[in-house]
Amino acid sequence: MKIEDVVEKFNTTPFLFFGSGMTRRYYNLPDWKGLLEHFAREIRDDEFAYSIYENRASKMDTPVGLLPKVAELIQTDYDEKWFRDASIRNLEADLLMKVKRGLSPFKAEVATYIKKNSVVVDEYKTEIEMLSNLSEKNIAGVITTNYDEFIENHFLGYTKFVGQKQLIFSPIQGIAEVFKIHGSIEDPDSLIINEKDYLDFDRKSAYLAAKLMTIFIEYPIIFMGYSISDVNIQKIIKSIIDCLDMQQIKTLEDRFVFVEYQSEKMGIEVSPYTIMVDDKPLSMKRIVVEDFKLLYRALEGKRSKLPVRILRRFKQELYDFTVTNKPTANMRVASIEDERVQDEELVMAIGKYNDFGLKGLHGLKADEWYKNIVVEDIEFSADDLLQYAFKDLVKQNSGRLPVNKYLSKAKGNYPDCVELAKKQDFDYIISKTIKKNRYKLDKYKTVKQIWENEKDSLEKATRLIAHLPEKDINIEELEIVLNEIFENDINILQDSKPAIRTNIRRLIMIYDYLKWGK
Repeated sequence: MKIEDVVEKFNTTPFLFFGSGMTRRYYNLPDWKGLLEHFAREIRDDEFAYSIYENRASKMDTPVGLLPKVAELIQTDYDEKWFRDASIRNLEADLLMKVKRGLSPFKAEVATYIKKNSVVVDEYKTEIEMLSNLSEKNIAGVITTNYDEFIENHFLGYTKFVGQKQLIFSPIQGIAEVFKIHGSIEDPDSLIINEKDYLDFDRKSAYLAAKLMTIFIEYPIIFMGYSISDVNIQKIIKSIIDCLDMQQIKTLEDRFVFVEYQSEKMGIEVSPYTIMVDDKPLSMKRIVVEDFKLLYRALEGKRSKLPVRILRRFKQELYDFTVTNKPTANMRVASIEDERVQDEELVMAIGKYNDFGLKGLHGLKADEWYKNIVVEDIEFSADDLLQYAFKDLVKQNSGRLPVNKYLSKAKGNYPDCVELAKKQDFDYIISKTIKKNRYKLDKYKTVKQIWENEKDSLEKATRLIAHLPEKDINIEELEIVLNEIFENDINILQDSKPAIRTNIRRLIMIYDYLKWGK
């Protein structure tokens, strides 16, 4: 069988399951063990530094494997040394700030090391260019356990989801998307690297499997840069297979392809291969290759008619309209009841908005206006919001509305908005009652202190933060709190009790003033 025959049987463009072997090839980055060896040597300059940790780990209970336990031991010692020995610090200001807030120095330094050493190997530039070209119409999406940013740098226009939490709580479209299930260096705290991380990951694996199920059923999956015996891959496959019956598993036979690299291989070898997942056999195709250009040329034979990022945009726009029943900046829908539509037609247009679409902003709710200050989920521009939505909203909200962020981004002139912004300083935002009761904050001096100690009671935490004097409110700490609130419940301003809604709105007013108003 030829590789072209395998691709020809694909029912659609494939998903890539992209492993560390690929970025070892293209970026010359170390594998997991090599990464841990590097940081073990940072702790002690000893050729047996890593072996010491491996020996200790081998004598301990390792519920998720040896390497996560080794990583846990190294992280503990590395963090301790990092705080007492400035000579091993390589972090820039933003990560130093995150370490002050509780980020592990080890994870921050791992992210920095990977980013610094992510340099394309000249020998494979042609291969990489071919893979990048495939991303436009020949690849449906990517799932990866890699931390690095190779995919983001070469699959332009794809939407990225980092970690289980973001993937589980986001609507996925299954096209032009990258799922970084073990985290990303852009968010070092998301990295799945030590034993605790893996235990948490395994605990939530059923949710991840449910989210990825449609992709595994609907798309061919090409595993690249992994060993067939890789424990992480086997766990993920198992969590999917456990949800399927034998007939469904049979349908995967022509869709699962494992690509294996052998440096001495001449040409390409294609053969059937079967692995046992518990008591269930899973058949797949095994491709052995030394030159990935042979694989990429074969994949050129399976392509979508439109660029996949455009297809995703169609799906996302339609999904958003279906869920919210609201037009966006890019999509208008005319139903069969619309007098302009004839003969039971449905018309959908995606493109540049017009004045008709902007009229929809007159119906924008205050909660959406406030939420957008934090999460930016409204697709209209700041000028559109100030021109078409502000007038109605400010009347409905007794002349009280955060506007500084929108003014900072707008290109036009909006005198009424500027006048309101001038009036809404810190003292205007908080109430006389809050000023009077500040003495109750004796034990709290920062936003972070309040949030860490009181967030189990959202009403109390959000109320107390507003009691801090202006000089004691750190904008970055407040931003973290607001983002966490909306991550936990994106509809918090609609679903919560009146007191909580009032408190959160007040905090958004403060945030808007401190970050953009001053």
